Amino acid sequence: MTRTNLLALLALGTMAALAAFSQADALQSTKAVKQISVTIIITPSPAPVVMHRSAPVDAPPTHSVAVAPAIMELVADPFGGPLLLASSGSVWDVPPSGLMIAQAITAQPTPVPVRFNAKPDPNAAYFRIIPHTSVLNVPYGTTTFACVFEIFTHYTTAHSLADWAWGTTNTAQAGTYPMQNNPTTSYLSWAVPDLAATFHAYANAGSPGEKTWSGLAGQTQQHCVDLTIVVPNSQPPDPTPPYYNATAQYTLIVS
Repeated sequence: MTRTNLLALLALGTMAALAAFSQADALQSTKAVKQISVTIIITPSPAPVVMHRSAPVDAPPTHSVAVAPAIMELVADPFGGPLLLASSGSVWDVPPSGLMIAQAITAQPTPVPVRFNAKPDPNAAYFRIIPHTSVLNVPYGTTTFACVFEIFTHYTTAHSLADWAWGTTNTAQAGTYPMQNNPTTSYLSWAVPDLAATFHAYANAGSPGEKTWSGLAGQTQQHCVDLTIVVPNSQPPDPTPPYYNATAQYTLIVS
């Protein structure tokens, strides 16, 4: 075999390998996408309260005030004495007989029946998220929450689950706490204790993110997801709604 033929065979082999990898990537597709959101309320430790004894204050002196007898009778019995009606001709300030009350009657609209048809999630058979905790009350520092939500996956072919911090991207702008934007590291991390104890900061450079786990053909998995959040001392508390919010997007990729 000549040198030229050998080089040609090597080139063909390389092209075939690249084509195989490209074909495998092309066969992968997004089957379903779901999101999970949590509200984060920073609750700083209360400052210590120091009680101080106040200086005694003398009561102010009292003074007697003379009140006319007619005023005293009026205060004691405001409705005593004969009923006085003021009138001028045929016009009365107070009607001499009968009590009339004017009422405004507002016509109520006729209720219109509304029918809601709840349709089942078509993806629930192979991908669903089961939330457990929607609000995280966190102090400053690092706090871990166990099994904030669970994820269920199942598919007839090989598949994988990917996650990323929804709404983030790769930019010089830091982004919004706690997810931020790449290259700033997210302050929210996740772990799947059934698979590994290691926490991973949420990928925040855009979709699809990083791999959460993989599944074989026909494999069913349901795992808890733990969350760890870091609140730096420089982060101001947000004591009123909408507080801080973090949304993670999970994508089921099938082959």
